[in-house]
Amino acid sequence: MAKSRLACRECHYVNEADLQNCQSCGSSSLTEDWAGYVIIPHPEQSEIATEMNVTEPGSYALKVR
Repeated sequence: MAKSRLACRECHYVNEADLQNCQSCGSSSLTEDWAGYVIIPHPEQSEIATEMNVTEPGSYALKVR
């Protein structure tokens, strides 16, 4: 069985389950309770990235609880 990924409550970055801190912002506020998923390869060209305040490429959760 695959491990669940964890989304950061601060920046919504989707992290591997075995991490203690977010790879993107360093926050320790990670959760399994998230929904939706978007991959943003070029945030400088993305309207979604602008809406989400994303400046780094990566995978992001759309809704984090």
